[in-house]
Amino acid sequence: MDEQLLCFNRELLPEDLGVSSVFYDDSLWNRILDNLEIVPRSQAETDYTRKQLVAYILVRSGELILTYKRTPKTNEQRLRELYSIGIGGHVNVEDRSQFSLFGSDAGFNIEFIRDAAWREIDEEISIESKVVREPEIIGFINDDSNDVGRVHFGIVWLLEIEKPEVSAKGARGLGDLGFNTLPHLLDNKDQFESWSRLLIEYLIVPSPPVL
Repeated sequence: MDEQLLCFNRELLPEDLGVSSVFYDDSLWNRILDNLEIVPRSQAETDYTRKQLVAYILVRSGELILTYKRTPKTNEQRLRELYSIGIGGHVNVEDRSQFSLFGSDAGFNIEFIRDAAWREIDEEISIESKVVREPEIIGFINDDSNDVGRVHFGIVWLLEIEKPEVSAKGARGLGDLGFNTLPHLLDNKDQFESWSRLLIEYLIVPSPPVL
């Protein structure tokens, strides 16, 4: 069965956004939530008029950030062998509450995206430490510089845990799992996928908004 993804029309994005950026815009976020539509994945992957919603979760312990390498077993072939600081994946209809699926006018809200973030975390890793702060949105990633980014829009979440104690689950395509400082990540950013490179540069600036 074709996975049903949540997407929005790329015309909602600001004209001056640029090719690649990490940012936050509350009014844009509200417009996206009000204009989400369900699109089969087979159609969405080649539809450059739409953006697929992706939960992208940053896991941090103190000054350390979780990193991993996408192995050949990862679902997204175009990202294999690259490093990442984001645990994540598509937001699909299964992440919506049942009352929204069956005709309620409650519509979309932030909770179904948070559920998607938690689902991705639970599928990919085991957290063996106390959660200090529940996932919260710290920004968006839009990157039209490559074929992967042109059809995706990242909702960046921050999850804080007490100790850097995390392990990969099963054969999900996560290798070299570990924690590193932002300066270390910046020095090695060329080894990372484009979203992670953009996020590393965004977070390394003096006095970032959340971190």
